[in-house]
Amino acid sequence: MSTQLTAPGQLGGALGAITVPARMRATMVRRSLREHPGPTVAGLVGLLAAAWLIRYAHRGDQHTLGLLAGAWVLGWIVLPLLLGGGRGRVRPAHLRLEPIGGVSAAIGLLAASAIGIGPAVSLVALAALPVHAARYGTVAVLVTAGGAVLLWLLGLIGSAIALEVVGHAGGPAGALLTGVFTGTAMGVAGSLWAVFPWVSVLLVAAPEEVVRAMAYVPSAWPVSAVTGPTGQGVRLMATLVGIVALCAAAYIMLVRRVIAAGAPFRPRRTTAASPATTEREWLGWVPAATRAVVGRELRAWMRHPLRLQYLAFAVVYGALLAGLPLLSDVDLLLPWAGPLAVLGAAAMSAGLVGLDGTALWLPLTTPGGERAEVRGRALAWLVLVTPIGLLLTVAGILLAPDVDPLAALCTLPALLGAGASVPVWVSLLRVRPVADPRHPTAADNPTDIVSVLVATAAGLLAAAPVLALMIWGPPGAALLLPLVGLLGGAAVWWGGVWLADERFARRGTAVLAAAGQRSRPPETVLPLSWDAQWYRENKSTAWALGLLTVGWIPVIPQGLMPLAFGIDSGWIVAGHLSGSAHTAVGLAMVGLGVAMLLTGLVLWDRRPQPGGSAQPAPPG
Repeated sequence: MSTQLTAPGQLGGALGAITVPARMRATMVRRSLREHPGPTVAGLVGLLAAAWLIRYAHRGDQHTLGLLAGAWVLGWIVLPLLLGGGRGRVRPAHLRLEPIGGVSAAIGLLAASAIGIGPAVSLVALAALPVHAARYGTVAVLVTAGGAVLLWLLGLIGSAIALEVVGHAGGPAGALLTGVFTGTAMGVAGSLWAVFPWVSVLLVAAPEEVVRAMAYVPSAWPVSAVTGPTGQGVRLMATLVGIVALCAAAYIMLVRRVIAAGAPFRPRRTTAASPATTEREWLGWVPAATRAVVGRELRAWMRHPLRLQYLAFAVVYGALLAGLPLLSDVDLLLPWAGPLAVLGAAAMSAGLVGLDGTALWLPLTTPGGERAEVRGRALAWLVLVTPIGLLLTVAGILLAPDVDPLAALCTLPALLGAGASVPVWVSLLRVRPVADPRHPTAADNPTDIVSVLVATAAGLLAAAPVLALMIWGPPGAALLLPLVGLLGGAAVWWGGVWLADERFARRGTAVLAAAGQRSRPPETVLPLSWDAQWYRENKSTAWALGLLTVGWIPVIPQGLMPLAFGIDSGWIVAGHLSGSAHTAVGLAMVGLGVAMLLTGLVLWDRRPQPGGSAQPAPPG
């Protein structure tokens, strides 16, 4: 009798424990919706995207629909890592003091994760699968509806695992994912001319190679199960159930480990040879103080979240800018994957001093420390980025054997020389401190547009002699291109090192004071609509924005496109001329655009600062 009374009590206790995380999550969601409009706006945008997906499902291609559904589930798993989705969720660590087992805790945490705008919008979006299957009958709708629920569970469990393992395993893993994601987004945005034709073809009907690949993608299985043979459909759905069950078992084990261990999940670190030991073996010609800075910087690049994010962004961005044109059968840029990645890495390194905070007092109090600091930072960047640039360049050459790689190979040393030294100088010249150097976040971006443009311009300046000799030089000048590239890189290297030495030696205390600040001055607030009063008070800011926006038109479409690529459309001025006049007008357009951009940078630097007065005008 006592057993009969105890079992229901235990069951009720377990159910009560399971509902604890759900109640906690519901309270968080209610307060978040009352205090911040962001989740509501994101939910409305998500609903619009889900409505478009359902509309496409009516008459769209089934394989493309499976690809879009898979992208939605993958985005559900990845995006919370990038956008801080773990801040408002209930984690296993919150249940350590609750009398609850691992299975009950995992069920309760998943139930809590299902409460929110994101899971609801995802369930609406995945309803596109049974909508598409309605043409095949009622049974097909029921099967695909079950498959949509399984995909929804896969996204729910996968997001929970990712947030616990990656989001709380320290910064590097999340930083790498952020860099890859942002690099992919920017790379696609920079190659829309090559992506759009492929997307239009995909939306009409998936190519044959996509159809073959989708046979191995789980998001395509619910629709494939109702369009193929019955036996194949049973196998596909059983496999999908097995994948969800495996993910659920993995999550249960993860929750048990966190609750039992009393600490968040941390991946085991394997021991490896110290970078300093490796440096001593082949940097013996470098002074000991500089070698110490090289070792410290290499460790920082491997362990600092923001540095890893910048490096991943540069690699992915450069690779996609060179590789995405293959979608339009253009392989001309493939050998340039390495130079583009190097140029991006230099641009993203133009503010790293701001991450150091008051640690800069160490080189300032060490005899010869300023010189060692500058050269050590530059050498570490060179040691880290050179293999990446070479690897991407060689890969591009192998993938495009019919493209002449000489220009890309010869500009690579020029870009490496400029990227190693000039960002160090720019970082010392325009220090952008972070709020807490010990715990940086993705919001603590220590670079600004001026620093990025200066570092990028230095690389282009170093590579300009190679490109000029390649385009306008005599036929026999190709033999001189490697030497010109090396000399250009060496010249800009020594110029950047000299400028950085001067800046750090003469203004070291000012740099230290700027890096040690814990708050930045407020940024200039730009109106979203025309405001005559704002324009009268901020003329320099308005002109700077206009010049920085319009200045790229003379440089790229009116200058570089007709000069470097021979593109002479009707709206390009140089296209209406020929011979020396064509070249002269193209060069004049480049000069005009550069002058506009430089003027815009000067005006932007002199803009009035919020909370303070505008900088005084020069006398006279």
